[in-house]
Amino acid sequence: MAEPFSRATIEIEIESDLIVPWRDVARLQDDLTELPDESLMGLARRGSADSFAVLFDRYRRPALRLAAYSTSSGDAKDIVAESFAQVYDQLLRGKGPHTSFRAYLFTSVRHEAGRRAKMRRRVTPTDNIETIDRAVPHGNDAIDGFERDLVRAAFSSLSVRWQTVLWHLDVDGRKPREIAPLMGLRPNSVSALAYRARDGLRKAYLDQHVTTTGTSLASECLDVRRDLVDFVRGSAPEGDATAIESHVAECAPCKGAHRELEDLNGHLLAAGGRQVEAARRGQATTESGA
Repeated sequence: MAEPFSRATIEIEIESDLIVPWRDVARLQDDLTELPDESLMGLARRGSADSFAVLFDRYRRPALRLAAYSTSSGDAKDIVAESFAQVYDQLLRGKGPHTSFRAYLFTSVRHEAGRRAKMRRRVTPTDNIETIDRAVPHGNDAIDGFERDLVRAAFSSLSVRWQTVLWHLDVDGRKPREIAPLMGLRPNSVSALAYRARDGLRKAYLDQHVTTTGTSLASECLDVRRDLVDFVRGSAPEGDATAIESHVAECAPCKGAHRELEDLNGHLLAAGGRQVEAARRGQATTESGA
């Protein structure tokens, strides 16, 4: 039997910075790590500590990154420990998420960071009226800021030409025919350029997640991480893909990074599909009104 999953074991694991010290990996059924988040949540809801251990292993590092971004008091590890414990408690009581574990966990991290920040403000003495009257931020500021920084870095890594076409089309909301003279292209060529630029931005955004998580890894892991985005997107050369697949199957940290990228890539593809469909409907409406 696996050791019961609890807040104490989470705190021990994070503090020692081991992968899963309270879990005997040899005893854990290999197929658990291959299950999607939804299946693992269902098993955890029925009392499987090992299933939640896989989720913990899979999302511990991104949760720590968000917690570190969300607080300036150095208690990121405590925030993550408490957040995982809260989610696990919700699952055991038949509540909590059925889908989108990562999003639910990130929300828990944000709420816990906000709760702790509010507690610190309550006990900070001050006679500065401006400080007392300052509005307290509300909402997804931590997550939004965290994601904005990644998107900004991804956008900045693109070529000037790609940045220009994306800015005019997606930020200013202009049409391809409007910026075609500016770009020195035909409207159809502007659309094709925008397609390549958006795909490049998606890849650069995924690259930012790898860059953020791969700074203190073994050299063989760093080699895999550099090609992991191409592997997830199905564009890695066959030989590289085989080597990456073999490494990911044996390396728990890289397997977690791979799962995270797959999840993010799935959301990006879904969003891209909705964008294409919206563009088609808009084009159809324009043509019918012509």
